[in-house]
Order: sequence, then C-alpha cells, then structure tokens
Amino acid sequence: MTRPHLAFIATAAALTLTACQYMPWIGAGTVENPAPSEAAPPITVSTGEPATMPESEACAVIGSRGWQAWVNKMPGPDMQPTIHVVGQVDVRTGGYTFEWQEGPLDRSAHPALRLTLVPFAPDGMALQAITTMEVKYEAPALATGYSRVLISCGGAPLAEITQITDVF
Repeated sequence: MTRPHLAFIATAAALTLTACQYMPWIGAGTVENPAPSEAAPPITVSTGEPATMPESEACAVIGSRGWQAWVNKMPGPDMQPTIHVVGQVDVRTGGYTFEWQEGPLDRSAHPALRLTLVPFAPDGMALQAITTMEVKYEAPALATGYSRVLISCGGAPLAEITQITDVF
C-alpha cells in the first residue's frame, strides 16, 4: 500500500476508536435493567474458545476465554472443600488488578454460584496494548456441588461454566 492509503486507514481507525470512547449516551442518566425476557443470554465459554462481551463503562474486560471450575474435595486433616474458578480476560492496557464479589446462591441441592469480576485500572504508567490476564477465584465451597458458575462484569454476563469437576 502507498503512504496515503496507510495514513487514511490509520486516521479512520483513530476516529472510530475516539467515537466509541466518547459516545454521549453511555453513562448519561439512569439505565434501567432489561426485563428478564429481554436480557441477552449469558455467553457459554468452553476451554480455549474466545468470547466477547458487550463493552461497558463499568467493566474494562473486552473478551474472555478458557474458563474452568472445580471443587477440591481432597481428604486431609482439617480439609474443607474449596471451589476454584480460573479464566483469561482481555483488557485494554496492562497493569489491571481484579477482585471478586460473590452473589447469592440458589436454594437447591446444587446451586449456581454467581460471581462478579471487578477490574481496577492501573495507577501510573502501563503497557498501552490489549493484554490477556489470568484471573483466579478460590473460596470455601458453600454447597456439596454446584450446577454452574455464572460470571459477570459491569452488569453484563461474561461466562457460564456448566462443567464443574469434583477433585478427590
């Protein structure tokens, strides 16, 4: 390609990114949650398959993949079963840190675990490129087994894990 063509493509890409970042209707006023019938279905993620989620100002995650969950029931002194969830998320820059918030469990023998991933932007300088980071959750298991793990970020569904292995 010639230099004018490359300059045009670079300018168009920069304008598109700028327009996406400064949409006046995002964050303006109160946003109502959609009715359950209108809500988008959660993204089911299997190991190794990339997934994207709707962008949200409240969540810096732009994609995820490789989600796995298991319950560690290994015997031992004072051993308590623990639930483990791991996955990979893509963020706009390096240096992000993450925390997890637990949601309510269903009232069933095998409840669904609801987790919210909360990203924190880096302070100071950071790599200015889309970065893949591994996120991990570990906590005492509050049930003998789980039917699924639902992961959200910024109010948007991020993943649903339906295969939860018991490790003995």
